[in-house]
Amino acid sequence: MVKRSFSLALLLACGVGSAACAAVLGFERLSEEGTVGPSNEAGAEAGTDAFVETGSACADLGIPDRPKVVDAGTDAPAEIHMAVKVFDLGVAEGFNLDRVCSPTVATSSCTTKIDEETFIKYGQDKNDKGLDNAGLGLVGYLGQIANGFSAKAINERLSDGEFGAVIRLSNWNGTAEDDDVFVEIFPAIGVDETTDAGVATGLKPQLDRGDRWRRDRRFQNVVDASRIKSANAWVTGNRLVASFQSVTLPISIPDDPKPLDIIINEGFMSGLLVPDGTSWRLDKAVVGGRWSTAAILGQVREIYVKDTAGLKNVFLCDPNLLFDIYKAVKKEVCDGRDLRASSRDDGKALPCDAFSVGIRLDTYAVDQPGPFADLPVIAPRCTKAGSVPAGDDCPDAGP
Repeated sequence: MVKRSFSLALLLACGVGSAACAAVLGFERLSEEGTVGPSNEAGAEAGTDAFVETGSACADLGIPDRPKVVDAGTDAPAEIHMAVKVFDLGVAEGFNLDRVCSPTVATSSCTTKIDEETFIKYGQDKNDKGLDNAGLGLVGYLGQIANGFSAKAINERLSDGEFGAVIRLSNWNGTAEDDDVFVEIFPAIGVDETTDAGVATGLKPQLDRGDRWRRDRRFQNVVDASRIKSANAWVTGNRLVASFQSVTLPISIPDDPKPLDIIINEGFMSGLLVPDGTSWRLDKAVVGGRWSTAAILGQVREIYVKDTAGLKNVFLCDPNLLFDIYKAVKKEVCDGRDLRASSRDDGKALPCDAFSVGIRLDTYAVDQPGPFADLPVIAPRCTKAGSVPAGDDCPDAGP
């Protein structure tokens, strides 16, 4: 108990953004090669105006322009499916989402009460081009609350087939330039195999074309389509670029059948298309956007803790816990917000209410997207008297 209490004290003292604490908390970047382990509905996508480049580094989103009209997709090859094999939250990558450079609190695109030192930990841009990624350390911080949130542990679970995603590219003309393509993202909950005896589930992906990922039915649209889609997408210089109104990327949590949903508003994706056998894959793709504090806390409150820091078989929303870990996490989340949940509010001196997020994805080609499947039935959580209520959010961040 003494060791666990010390660990918790260390956790609360560290904060999210410190590089030294990030090492202590186990939130490491994956290798450059991306090796791991043993191996919303989205309606109309984010507005086209978001892609207009202005020529100033601090005003650019950080993606290549749409090419001149090249092809409308009429001679597109067969649909291309790519499964995710690396899901890296431990990287200083992303986009200049608010289109400003924010080296100090005074230059932030939203208002906040935090001091300069705290701002440096969280909201300060990650490079001189305004790269926003305040979420860089958040999952690492959660790693001390529920085991397995380091970049390495997350990817070990991906390699084990506990979660994943399949990306579908269609209407592409197959060349380095195409001004009009269509992109869908299918979150996945595992891998299966059809055998003479039926369907075997709970398998590890082989990272080859034969993998059959089980697509999360929560995001199924009609028969064989995803609610996470982008018609505002193109290819230029063999780089795929797409925008989404909303992107949900679930990751598994150890000992918990309920995934943690990373819910990104106004999401953008950019990655290089490279040959993979007779097909294609995305290499070092980046997905970024805005994760509202309300959405973060809505997921955090329901995290199940099996045995960590003296807590056993509880949810973080439960009342009268030995340690009020939810309160500690909420403080870090509220201190870390660095932009508005909607770009329409940027630069209007409104309180910060969201995290910037950047995630690196590597993929491999698969022959098919796989069947749709249901998550296990999960009983309602946070129903005890005094539990953290649904809709809990940070206090106003205004001055």
